[in-house]
Amino acid sequence: MLPDLTGLTDYVSTQVAAVLFIIMIVMIVRAFISQRWGQFFSSFIFAVVCYVIVANPGEFEGIAKALWDGVKNGGLS
Repeated sequence: MLPDLTGLTDYVSTQVAAVLFIIMIVMIVRAFISQRWGQFFSSFIFAVVCYVIVANPGEFEGIAKALWDGVKNGGLS
């Protein structure tokens, strides 16, 4: 019987998401300082998406599973 690693996986995923969020903030600041507005907005949007995923993991998992089931069953049409 395998040990229950649910708490560990939740902790690790939260830490990885936090590190990615910090990296995105650094990229946003660098793009803002160098006035590369395309890079600024793309980094900002990616950071917001990362935050939404971290803040609502259950809802995101449900959406991802629904999309994958739709793809497996013949597409999203």
